Amino acid sequence: MRYAIVAAALLISGCSTLPTAEMQLPSHLAMQQAVPIHGITGWTHGRFHSADYHGGYERSERRMTFLDTFDRRAGHATFTVSGLEISSVIEGRCWMREKALQFGSASFTTKPMAYRCEFLSDGLPFPARFELHESVSNLQSALNQYERRGEIALGGEVLQIRSVHALKGTPLTTAAPIGYRFEQNGKIIGAVETNGTPRLFVAAGSDPGVKRTMFIGAMALALLWDPAESHLGDV
Repeated sequence: MRYAIVAAALLISGCSTLPTAEMQLPSHLAMQQAVPIHGITGWTHGRFHSADYHGGYERSERRMTFLDTFDRRAGHATFTVSGLEISSVIEGRCWMREKALQFGSASFTTKPMAYRCEFLSDGLPFPARFELHESVSNLQSALNQYERRGEIALGGEVLQIRSVHALKGTPLTTAAPIGYRFEQNGKIIGAVETNGTPRLFVAAGSDPGVKRTMFIGAMALALLWDPAESHLGDV
């Protein structure tokens, strides 16, 4: 597993959740009231609700190994959303893939994590997309940090997504993301914290359509069974 806290050259292995840790937010988001998304737990299915949205979800993960060397992780999530600025039920269908080589206790990623979603409205596909990719620079590799970037486009709104690893009140950072921020036209307009109960932060004055797109992106991120945190197949 890759969820750890790192600071400078120090790396401290952690567990798959950090119950008391909070994501570092820019000041204009930190002053906003967090919107919790209730109902997303460790179960494979359930119902969720927030202040303006509600729906249901299912998800799964699996791990396949070959000759104790080739390691492939996959995940799947589906969810439905109804609520503010949604005239009909929106359904998201998401897939995650990652490949690695395993040599004893050492693991080397050969195909970084990729996570994609397609969307339907009243059961029919419509022009929208979500994608998230993991990239590792030399510095991030040295610190065991896995940065992710992506984008969601829905209803005429296009938002960029970037992983957050900084923790509130400490110089320590996490290897796997503790949350994600949303950007539009180079400005940070929101963020979702995925540690524990997901919490969405939306910049003041955000357009309702932007908020809707941000919420759907937050749902996709919250439902990702992250391979960086998974114990599936661990011994």
